[in-house]
Amino acid sequence: MSEQQQRSPLLSERGRTRISDTVVTQIAGMAAGEVPGVHMGGSVSRATGGVMDRVTGSSGQKRGISVEVGQTEVAMDLTMGMDYGRNIRETAGEARRRIVDQVESMTGLAVTELNVVIGDIVFPGEEGDETQKRSRSGE
Repeated sequence: MSEQQQRSPLLSERGRTRISDTVVTQIAGMAAGEVPGVHMGGSVSRATGGVMDRVTGSSGQKRGISVEVGQTEVAMDLTMGMDYGRNIRETAGEARRRIVDQVESMTGLAVTELNVVIGDIVFPGEEGDETQKRSRSGE
C-alpha cells in the first residue's frame, strides 16, 4: 500500500469509499444556505434554478458550486448572492467556515481550497417565496 493510499481517510484494508462530487456539492450547499443573507448562485442561476426546482421538485442548494474531489482532499468554487447591507467579508467568511467544517467532518476529506465569488447583491423584496411573488403580481 502506498503512502498516499494510507493517508486517505476513505481507504481501509476492507476497501475504498468514494464520495461523489454531487454529495460534496450538496453538503456545501446546505452549509452555505444556513448562513443568514446568503443566496446560492448568481441572479440568472437563481432565476432559472427556481423554474427547474418547480419542474423537478428538487432544491437549489447545488447552484453556484463547483467541486473537485480527490482521494484525500477537495477543492471548491462557490458563487453566491448576498443580501444588501450585509458585510461581504464577514458573511463570506462565515459561509466558508461552515462549508469547510461540514465537508471535513462529514467526509473526512481536507478542504484545500474554497474560492468564493459574490456574484450578486439581493435587495429587499427582490427574492422571496412564491407566495410573496404571487401576492405582488395579483395572482
